[in-house]
Formats: sequence, C-alpha cells, structure tokens
Amino acid sequence: MATTVAIRFPLGRYHATPWDRNVNEGTAEWPPSPWRLLRALVATWYTRWPDLPGPVLDGLLDALGDPPSYRTPPARPAHSRHYLPDLDHRKGETGRTDLTLDPYLSMRRDAELLVRWEADLDGERRAVLAKLAELLPYLGRAESACEARLMDTDPAPDQTWWRPDAAGEQTTRLLAPARPVRRSVLEMSTVQVRKARRTMPPGTIWVSYASTPPAAPAPTRRDTTNVDAVRFAVISPAPVMATNGILLADEVHRAVASRLASDGAGDLLGRGGAHTDHRHAHWVPIAGGAGHDAVRALVVFAPRGLRAGELAAIVKVREASGRRRGRGDGAGYEFRGLPRADLLLQAAGPVALVAPELCEPARRWRSRTPYLPVRHRKRESLDDFLTADVGAELRYRGLPPAKVTRSAPDDGLPDRWARDFRRYRMNEHLGMARPGLGLRLEFAGEVPGPLLLGQLSHFGYGVFEPEPG
Repeated sequence: MATTVAIRFPLGRYHATPWDRNVNEGTAEWPPSPWRLLRALVATWYTRWPDLPGPVLDGLLDALGDPPSYRTPPARPAHSRHYLPDLDHRKGETGRTDLTLDPYLSMRRDAELLVRWEADLDGERRAVLAKLAELLPYLGRAESACEARLMDTDPAPDQTWWRPDAAGEQTTRLLAPARPVRRSVLEMSTVQVRKARRTMPPGTIWVSYASTPPAAPAPTRRDTTNVDAVRFAVISPAPVMATNGILLADEVHRAVASRLASDGAGDLLGRGGAHTDHRHAHWVPIAGGAGHDAVRALVVFAPRGLRAGELAAIVKVREASGRRRGRGDGAGYEFRGLPRADLLLQAAGPVALVAPELCEPARRWRSRTPYLPVRHRKRESLDDFLTADVGAELRYRGLPPAKVTRSAPDDGLPDRWARDFRRYRMNEHLGMARPGLGLRLEFAGEVPGPLLLGQLSHFGYGVFEPEPG
C-alpha cells in the first residue's frame, strides 16, 4: 500500500525557488522537491508539535526517503516586481533601488497537488504523518499558505504524473535526500551549506523527473474567427523610424486596451504575463528593411487567434500619436519619435497571408530588429550565453534548437546597431533600456515564421526574417 498526501493552496499561489537557481531568474520549483517536503515536516515538528519524540519522526522521514511521484494541477508561472532600497539609498530620495522578482505559480484555489510515496506505513506512522500534514502551515515560501491531508486512497500514477527516473515530454530535476535520511541534513540552512563551500547540502542527490501532459481540450469558444493577424499601413507627415517602432506598438496596444472590456481581454493584451505562454498579441512594426528605415506597416499577430469582439476593437483604431494632454491647464507633451500617424487597414486573416515577409519557411534567419536577451548573463562567454538564451526561447515556443551567431562578432552587448534603437517602453525610462544585438539563426530544417523571440518580442523586438539566398 502506498502513501498519498493531498496539498491545496487556498490563496491560489505557490512560491518556491529551486535550490540551484537565483530568485531573479523568475523560476518556481514545480513540483516541490522531496527535500523541500521532508524539510517542511521537520519544520512543522519544531514549531507545531515539539512533543513528538524525535526517533518517531526520524523513522517516518526514512520511510519516506524514496523519491515520490506527483500529480500536479494546472499552474501558470507569473511574477511580481519589487524595487528594494540598496545600501546607498537615503530616505526621501528617488532611485538607488534594486529590482527583485517574486516568481510564483498561479492555480485554482481548490486544485490539489498529490504526492505519492511507495511506502507502506504502519498505523503509528500514518497517524503521525496525518497530524503533521494537518499542522503544515505553508510549503515553500511563507506566502504559500497550504492545507494538506493524508488521503485514505492511493491513486495509481500514469504518464501524466511526474515520476522519478521516467521518460516523458517534460523533464526536470529535483533535490532529494539520500538514503538513509538523516534529520541533521534536512535541518541545514542555506548559510551553513555555503559556509561549508558546497553547492548542495551534504547527503542529498539530484533526481530526474519526467511527465507527459494530458492532451489539451478542443476549444469551445463560439466567437472565434479564422483571423490571427491584422495589418495596417502607417501613413504620417513625418516618418516613424524603425528605431522608435516600440512607441508605435505601445501606443496601438494602449488604444486597443482602452476599447476592450476588462473581462476576457487579459489573454490578448498580455495582462497575465507568462500566464499566456506568449500566445497573446504581438504588435510588430514593419520597416522598409532591417536597417533604420521608416515604419511602413504595423502587424497585430495573436497566435491563439482573435475573437470577433477583439478583431472589431483592433480595426477601429484609426490613428496613433505620442501626444499627451497636460493636467489641468498644462500644455501637455509629446513622445519624441512618435509623430501623429494614420493607420489604414490593409488586411486581416491568417498571418502567413497578412505578413508573408515574416512567415516564409527557411533554415537561416536573421534579425530584423535587435534581439533582447531574457536572462541574466553569468560567467559564461557571450556566445554561450546567447546560445542558451535563444535555445530557451525556442523551447518555450515548441521550436527546434538552432545554431546562434552574432551579426557583428566583434561587437559586444549591446552592439552598435542596437544602440540606435529605443529599447524601453513608453512608461519606462532610459535606465531601463535592455541590451540587444543582431543575430543569425540556422536550423537543421526549414522552420516557418513568424519568429519573435526575447524581451519585448510583443512590441517589435526580436523579430527575425528569412535570410535571402
């Protein structure tokens, strides 16, 4: 007989940073590692049930020492951003703050995570585990309030479960205590591990997990269309240059957002962040070439398709301008680089017909706009960093790996081409500009477009086009 614990997160959020990752990488540990689960039981014993004899707890921990299987509920990654004062910050001053991410997973509040150990516990140990689970206040960070219970039944794992040393479409690795399980190992703090000059706690191992997600249900919306892209011609007395294309994309995004109701528009406008798996709309300025030409078109591309109401809201946008009214009797101001421009509807339909210059299948692709890396560079070389960063972006979109080369191998990050581009949005300042550069990608076989990768890829950056010849 196996042992299964069900865990629910009543706040709908799970916060936990994997052992080998930095919090600012924006990654949440999922499923919770065996090491984290057993540490949670030890912490609960210390704070909620100190009368339980230590040898009884030690016996339970060793009985649960083999890596468990997990049935995870649907969860979506997200994060919030916090600007914390650094050592040079002074009260009342602006600036001198450091950006810190708070990554988490969002899920239904009634969804349950199942953890199944292949351990046949006797009556005493089951009773101890049941009470510890009931007393467990949170799992992961303290914000991850949870409710846990020992189940009377033990569902059998299938290919949709995360199983140790199994094969599947999705893989991860989790930290687990080695057998025999020693409570002293689980009690070690991160500071103690670092002081011992170790990269992982002693008496622990990495365990490979894999699962195959269930097939996605067929869409049931009745208001869908066969349109996933809309194209506008951009006509203006003064040209909107490609280097300022992000201003045009941002302004049209704002105009469409103001026309759509709050409910149901988040997955089009990207309000859910990573929740949308990059299937929300891309606002792509199209210039005359890959240089610094004027923007001649704007393509709105939504990979998940456009609903009838969303399509109507997009085609009603007639103009864009960087002009802003002032408060009260103020004269207002204008964003430099975005003169008033008329938007003339040119086409609506499948993206391959609406924006053919971005969609032709090809093996070799080149940057049409600078690629802005997503992740922080560590100690690896620039080429290794770019290969890993682009590879992660391709995997995230279900695309095959590619050979990555820099368009200007002698330049750094950013390169001279990218420095001329405005690489921050309307509501941001120059200090938030992302570094970028031109790249060339080569795949083993032909890959269809559009290929939109990296930071601000929803606002015209990281756009690739088939390389001529």
